[in-house]
Amino acid sequence: MSLLQGTLSLRRFLVLGPLPAEQELLEGLRQDHFRPFEDGMEEERIGWCDWRNPLIAPPEEAWVSQERFAIFGLRIDTRRVPPTLLKAHVDLRLQKLMKEKDLAFIGKEARISLQDEVKVELLKKVLPTPKVVEVAWDLKGGIIWTTASSSKAQGALTGLFMKSFGCELQPLAPLLLAGRLAPHLPVESLMALDPLDVELEQV
Repeated sequence: MSLLQGTLSLRRFLVLGPLPAEQELLEGLRQDHFRPFEDGMEEERIGWCDWRNPLIAPPEEAWVSQERFAIFGLRIDTRRVPPTLLKAHVDLRLQKLMKEKDLAFIGKEARISLQDEVKVELLKKVLPTPKVVEVAWDLKGGIIWTTASSSKAQGALTGLFMKSFGCELQPLAPLLLAGRLAPHLPVESLMALDPLDVELEQV
């Protein structure tokens, strides 16, 4: 896990809402654990997994709690059929159907139905691309540390976090962090601060 070793890029979020009890936290991880794709046209799957290995879902309870932290992973799997490949397969299927049925034209609804049918067949053959977002929840400090760097990953994390634990995640922006570190200062004073220019003049 890169949260414990190696270099990485982190994002911090403030956790807003009542802190769940340990069993409630574990139940949320079990309830929304990662589940593999099934038949159909679904192109994305998300769910909680173990922080040591994304194939372990739900996370093993004994490894979630790490002192004051709850550590787990969010697995995001996507599968796509390239549009060019889908169109090529659909065209071949249309030509075959028109030849077999001796048709000069196939209506729009039939074309859409055929395209969906072909897409489902192709999706079964596509290997999903997994992405694992690591999460370290500082239960005492009320802050999430995560490797979710893209807006898509952050959206998936905040949405599932609310569903599983009933807590909202708010990006820990500099102004918000300053307010937490210096709660005695009014917001107006913090917003009025000018950036500090630390550039040194050469003599």
